[in-house]
Amino acid sequence: MAFARNMYTIDSSSGFVYLFLIYLQGFSPKKMVNPWKTYVKLSAVLMGSHGLTKGSLAFLNYPAQLMFKSTKVLPVMVMGAFILGLRRKYPARKYVSAILLVLGLILFTLADAQISPSFSVIGVIMVIGALVMDSFLGNLQEVIFNMNPETTQMEMLFCSTVVGLPL
Repeated sequence: MAFARNMYTIDSSSGFVYLFLIYLQGFSPKKMVNPWKTYVKLSAVLMGSHGLTKGSLAFLNYPAQLMFKSTKVLPVMVMGAFILGLRRKYPARKYVSAILLVLGLILFTLADAQISPSFSVIGVIMVIGALVMDSFLGNLQEVIFNMNPETTQMEMLFCSTVVGLPL
């Protein structure tokens, strides 16, 4: 429990540092071009991703989690192909590379499951959930920038931090 409190202190203090630095750069909420509900969604996905990533370490060892997180390109490709406003198409060689990456991950996971005492299916499910949220996050940010080109990175960081700070 003390660890969780310390993590919250670290996260919230870094949020205040972000807000202070953004304020020094001259950004104010009056310069916002997107509605707050956009940033509530963005912040919820970001917090879910961070929570699942940190929580998965209770069930997976760090090398296994790192291996899973390194495959982030897969869900990003899949989400990019289906999200309205993006509908990306990838060449066949990228799909082949993605399949080879998945096969390598499966082999690593099977080997790690037999050697590592801290390997659990729950951890795998949590880290996969974090990957899906990560891929949705990146694609959602891109959609926001495409739908409203006046959006700045300062606005996105400011609003996501303000919404996520109380959490």
